[in-house]
Amino acid sequence: MEDLVLTIPTQDLGIMETLANRMGWTVRSKRSIVQKFIDSCPKTPMMTDEEIAAEVNAVRYGK
Repeated sequence: MEDLVLTIPTQDLGIMETLANRMGWTVRSKRSIVQKFIDSCPKTPMMTDEEIAAEVNAVRYGK
């Protein structure tokens, strides 16, 4: 399969979705792709704000 990005007028989206369904293709919008990424992110952070600040300081300033 090959990913393809099309920019089409909103009023033509229905036609493209119908064609995609008939051809067995998958239609995803940028919004749905971003939402899928957000949904896949962990709900609880792995580091506290203080730990992140300490890591940034260690890398930037060697502290």
